[in-house]
This record gives sequence, structure tokens and C-alpha cells, in this order.
Amino acid sequence: MPKVAARALDARDESLSAATMAIGAVGFAVALAIAAQLRIPLPFTPVPITLQTFALYLGGAWLGMRVAIPGLALYVGVALLGAPVLSGMRGGLAAFTGATGGYILGWFVAVLIVSRLLDGRATTMGRAALSMMAGSAVILTCGALHLAMLLELDLAQAFLLGVAPFIPGDIVKTLTASAIVRRWPNPTSIR
Repeated sequence: MPKVAARALDARDESLSAATMAIGAVGFAVALAIAAQLRIPLPFTPVPITLQTFALYLGGAWLGMRVAIPGLALYVGVALLGAPVLSGMRGGLAAFTGATGGYILGWFVAVLIVSRLLDGRATTMGRAALSMMAGSAVILTCGALHLAMLLELDLAQAFLLGVAPFIPGDIVKTLTASAIVRRWPNPTSIR
């Protein structure tokens, strides 16, 4: 095959890959928006339980950094612009400066951790669970620290409002997501 034709095929493959990655990122952003609406408000904390972290863990594990981070950035960017895609159909800057702002910042680090540690490979359930629990710890820590500053709480109060209520649910979400990732390590060809 002549070199020009080979370069044209390589360029076509790269554009298909870029298109596939863009579709994956948009799909991930949509999944996060849907997961945000599956929420359980808690009467004693301003932070609801949602399925967003579950979607984050699966996205990080399946899509990898090259797709999950742009998808998360798209989701957060659309929310910042005011689209009602966050929990409770909220959007805009106020949602990021409110009670859940710290958790949202933690999402980026959590996706980096999960995608880097799992990298779309077949893995043990233990490895998947540990990577997702590390991501959860980052999210909860960022959220609690933000709550402490926002509501002028000491660290013990911030833990009680921003971490403790979410530990049981996060354990269930990480174990369920780990089992799914163990069964289907990379159901997509987005890499």
C-alpha cells in the first residue's frame, strides 16, 4: 500500500477514534445527569444521596481518563452554564458554591484515581473495589471540607453531616460497581 494511502487510513482511524471518544464523553455526561436525579434527600444534611458516584466509578473504569474526564468536564460545564442537570434539577454557579460544591470537585480526582488504577483492564473485584473506595474517600473528604468552610463547622460536625451518612451507600455502590466491572471489564471499545 502506498505511503499516502496508509497515512490517509491512519488519519481516518484517528478521526473515528476521536468521534467515538466524543460520543462516549457525551454519553457519560448524560449518564451523570440521569444519575443525579435518582436522589434521596436526607433531613439532617443538605447533601442528598444520589447515584452519581456509581456512574462515576463505572465511567472511570470503563471509559478511562481520555473519555471520562472530558465527559465529566462537559457535564460540569453544562451545569455551570445553568442547565438543570445536577441533583434536584439544579444548575448554575450557586449549585457549585452550595453544599454539594466540594463533592463535585472531588469527582475529578476520583475519576482520575479509578481510571488510572483500572485502565479498562480485566481486574479482580478487590482491586476494583479498592480503587473505587479510594475515589469515594476523596469525594467525601472534599465534600466535608467544603461543608466545614461553607457552614462554619468543625471537622467532627462536617464528618457527621458530609461523610458518615454516605458511607453505607458508598460501600454498596462501590461493591456493586466493582462486581459489574469484574464481570464486564471494558464493554466498550473506547480507549
